[in-house]
Amino acid sequence: MTSYELPDGQIIEIGSDRFKIPDILFNPSLVQTIPGMESFAEIAPSVRGLPKMVIDSINRCDVDIRRELFGSIMLTGGTASMQQLKERVEKELLEESPQAARVKVFASGNATERRFSVWIGGSILASLGSFQQMWFSKSEYEEQGASYIQRKCP
Repeated sequence: MTSYELPDGQIIEIGSDRFKIPDILFNPSLVQTIPGMESFAEIAPSVRGLPKMVIDSINRCDVDIRRELFGSIMLTGGTASMQQLKERVEKELLEESPQAARVKVFASGNATERRFSVWIGGSILASLGSFQQMWFSKSEYEEQGASYIQRKCP
């Protein structure tokens, strides 16, 4: 058992679940083994693990850029701060990706940068004039429908 202090000051004790929870990212069916998570057990078989989602996303992109995408996978956000996540994602992607793919996973060594890099990148993107031309309002979307995205951002 290990003690953790939550942001509200409450202290909780966590045992082997601290190892099981991160494994759910790779094998969602493990959710059935964690007490209190029974309600998610019925959807677990339809959920793909993180490496499979990455591969599926890359395979939906143009074939000409797939090699570059496999070689530049970036982990960001709070979950990316988990110990050994980068190494585990890279290992599993190497096992599941096409033979010709050179898989490279990047993650900042700085925990704060890892946690906030998504917001920093979004801020940079939003400040670009070319990106601002693609903006549209909620009312425009509601009026035009989902196909409006393809017309506005070809």
